[in-house]
Amino acid sequence: MNRAALVTFAAAIVACGGAYSGTTGPTRTVPNVPAATKAAKWELVWADEFDGTTLDAANWIAVDGAVNVNNELEYYTPSDVYLDNGSLVLRSQQRAMGGRSYTSGEVRSGTNRTVRIGNAVEWRTQIPTGKGIWPANWLVNTPCNGITGCGGAWPPEIDVMEIRGSLPDDNLMTHWWGTYPGQQHETSEYAGVALSSGYHTYRVEWFADSLLWYIDGTQRAKHTSNITVGNLQLVMNTAVGGDFAGSPDGSTVFPQYHRLDYVRVYRDTANVY
Repeated sequence: MNRAALVTFAAAIVACGGAYSGTTGPTRTVPNVPAATKAAKWELVWADEFDGTTLDAANWIAVDGAVNVNNELEYYTPSDVYLDNGSLVLRSQQRAMGGRSYTSGEVRSGTNRTVRIGNAVEWRTQIPTGKGIWPANWLVNTPCNGITGCGGAWPPEIDVMEIRGSLPDDNLMTHWWGTYPGQQHETSEYAGVALSSGYHTYRVEWFADSLLWYIDGTQRAKHTSNITVGNLQLVMNTAVGGDFAGSPDGSTVFPQYHRLDYVRVYRDTANVY
């Protein structure tokens, strides 16, 4: 693989959890949503800069429970979700809780905050690394709770930052469509920048006829077929183990920290959606 190139590919099935997989399918016409006819004009509609001392419950839900998707190994606990020096921190640890050997953090907006076609979402993030570590910033249908599979409520899903901790400079950008268990997807990969060093920005712009992904202000992927539809919640999490990243091994250092300086949501005010 050309590590500086953008690659589109398919992979094996993983269900509902910052996941990637499936096969691409026929182009779908999105009903009742006009394509943008003017250049987008992005207006900030809400943001969380994480400058307080506690997670804002008006925006976010800290997930609590043993995960039962993707053969993951973590117990998500609110004790691994906290604010520190202007950032939201999701901590991953090797410790026993709820019948699991690892704990980690997941934050999702549920129905508190949702986005749809005509929105852009941007995160400034410093990722964790290591074998078996699986950080993601993504969008998914609101009935999905982070603990169990979503069943017929999944897809839709859009993955903006999804990285294997063993390949910390390779980001996967995916959109999902269809109906479980016949879901389909398209994934692009961008590699070649030092994503594991410090904070980087990850952004998706969601139009009726396309999805555009940006890393540090540069467009890295564009998908134009079978565009995801729906009202989606925002999710930030770090899974441990599972089908995507594999299990931690002796090289994996704990604790790991997934840090988020901000989340910002924009609306295109130049077009009608």
